[in-house]
Amino acid sequence: MKVESEGLFVGPDGGKTLPNPVGGRMLVKLREGDTGGSYSVHESVIPAGSPGPLPHIHHNHEETFYVLEGELTVRVGERRFTAPVGSFVVIPRGVVHQPSNPGAESTRVLLIFSPSGMEHFFEEAAEQRIPLQAVTTDPDVLERRDAFAAKYGCEFAV
Repeated sequence: MKVESEGLFVGPDGGKTLPNPVGGRMLVKLREGDTGGSYSVHESVIPAGSPGPLPHIHHNHEETFYVLEGELTVRVGERRFTAPVGSFVVIPRGVVHQPSNPGAESTRVLLIFSPSGMEHFFEEAAEQRIPLQAVTTDPDVLERRDAFAAKYGCEFAV
């Protein structure tokens, strides 16, 4: 069902549940087919103490975080934000960033990617167990991770 044709209702548990590549869970609420490719929406629970993904860049997507519960720390370029409930953090394309949850409680955020397509990244990362959080020097792991990221217009900045 497309939003532009009939509207769309997604209930509290509606969407596709995935393991979050940084721990916790992710619920894909809106996919590219729902929005005509304009954007995707993901609810993400980030566990307490999570360093988040490695610093990375999206070359093809803007990413927005809206904090629903807890507190999120987000590095954007050289800046670092502590984002309490109700905060909105927008990451432009091409800017290195890294969300994390150094706190003692889980954080729940709404992620919006524009355009859509990143839902496929998260699905494939979960399916193939791509290491998005761990720093490694294993050349095989690095090659696999970097090739995967490039497929989705992403680059790890480590």
